[in-house]
Amino acid sequence: MFQRWRRVLLGIVVVLLLAGTGFAVYTIDRMALSYLRTPRGLPFPEHLMEAKISFEEGIPGYAYLGMSRPSENPPGFHIIRPWADGWELGVRPGDIVTSVNGKTYQDSEELLGSLIAENEAEEILPVVVQRKGATLNLNLKLKPFVRSPADLSLPFEEVEVDSASGFKLRGWFIHPPEWSDGRTAVFVHGARATRYQGLEGVLHWHRRGYGLLTMDLSGHGLSEGFYVTYTVNERLDVTSMLEWVRRHPAVDPNQVVVFGTSNGASAAIFSAAEDPKIPALALDAPFSDLWSTAAETGVPSALLYLLAPAVRIRAGIVFDEVRPIEVIDQIQAPVLFIHGDADREVRPYHSQIMVEARQEAGLPTEMWSIPGGRHGFDDYPPTEKFWDRVLDFYDDALGKPPKQEMEESEEESG
Repeated sequence: MFQRWRRVLLGIVVVLLLAGTGFAVYTIDRMALSYLRTPRGLPFPEHLMEAKISFEEGIPGYAYLGMSRPSENPPGFHIIRPWADGWELGVRPGDIVTSVNGKTYQDSEELLGSLIAENEAEEILPVVVQRKGATLNLNLKLKPFVRSPADLSLPFEEVEVDSASGFKLRGWFIHPPEWSDGRTAVFVHGARATRYQGLEGVLHWHRRGYGLLTMDLSGHGLSEGFYVTYTVNERLDVTSMLEWVRRHPAVDPNQVVVFGTSNGASAAIFSAAEDPKIPALALDAPFSDLWSTAAETGVPSALLYLLAPAVRIRAGIVFDEVRPIEVIDQIQAPVLFIHGDADREVRPYHSQIMVEARQEAGLPTEMWSIPGGRHGFDDYPPTEKFWDRVLDFYDDALGKPPKQEMEESEEESG
């Protein structure tokens, strides 16, 4: 009898151990998926994408905070899953948004429609949020509501590129103006963004004589792919985008520069290290190594050791091998690093140590540290001032476009 009960107890223990192990593996895999996935699709509901909206009195402003549901006490809406605008604002799952600019809304979509109808891009609106009984007063900066370059009356074409990552990328190529010499930039968006991020400054690029290729990277937006791979696939996407745009008849292949932000900036580093034809590179908030960045954004070190194998199995990412710092001195072209000194997602030292590595190698390098700047262009200088600084850097590398050079010459002689 004793032997029988001992076998039963042993069986129960084995079952419990297997169940516990299975649950642990499942939990870690779910965490890996949340780390690798990003909101996809269009940034606005379909009915707003198709709506006839006037742009005659200025570009409408928008913000979509994420998936939500109404809240009765207090009135407002619960954030279920923040999207990029929500994360940038500072809301988190479970927060209740009780007012935006003094008004109360039932959900994110109602707020979105109201903002587009009543506000313009670049406005900053006060937002009141309840979080576990505490009241947060936040500031929401509205982005331009631009559904495609057509809303800005810019010449463009829909683009599909077969990436070396194995996925088809989709995006837009905004042609350089007719008076330009064909200079063009490849815009590489961040991990929680899409091609639309490139449209926020495109009028400034165009005014200064530049074309712009902005595409959804693999695993983002309307491009193929499954995950954000923190440069593993994205660097191949950048290389393929460069190859495509250099073949375009409106482009001078010797004047194709690159702008990357966040994860896109780090991906651009790997691509540029193997591409000596890039004449200049501007990098906003790049990380120097992925392991440190993951640990600094809230993943405890002990958990990171458990998460890393799951991420590797899912997406082929080896955390401690993603180190842009190791190839930054292989880029011979001038590089401008841009980093907000209040960035807590990718700490400013990541740019600083790469700047130092390039300076030690005697490579042309500039550093623009933005006081109070946070991640994702938050608290950065006004749009025109920011892009003029970046475009001045490119013009120093390429020379000024003919029209601008001629106009400045006429002003001096006048």
